[in-house]
Amino acid sequence: MKLSSKTHYGLIACHILGKNYPDNQVSASTLESHMQVSGKYLEQIMRTLSKRGIVTATRGATGGYSLAKPPKDVSIGEIVRALENDMEIIECVSSDGKCKCCPSAAVWRKLYSSINAVLDGMNLEQMLNGEIRS
Repeated sequence: MKLSSKTHYGLIACHILGKNYPDNQVSASTLESHMQVSGKYLEQIMRTLSKRGIVTATRGATGGYSLAKPPKDVSIGEIVRALENDMEIIECVSSDGKCKCCPSAAVWRKLYSSINAVLDGMNLEQMLNGEIRS
């Protein structure tokens, strides 16, 4: 399974926002510069994170992005699922999936559950503090 670059850049963006939480918004141009991505790509990522309540966006000359809640309350799983279509790696794991009794369904549901448990066991504050080890 390969994650998209959206997830990679989304985690980087949240890390930058977390370092500035709660006092400062981070401008789009600052994020673009630090992340080396285009404004359009960044906007797509931030719009997705905003829809999920992870970041907030403020328009205008003094606008920018900020975390919607403290870094300790943002799980890595929340960020990844927002950017990876809920991490539904195969139809068997979707809540409305039709595959409930094929021989491999239980395997995929267990894998999905385990991946999400690992991701949910880490939060942005731990990432900021360098506490996540492989």
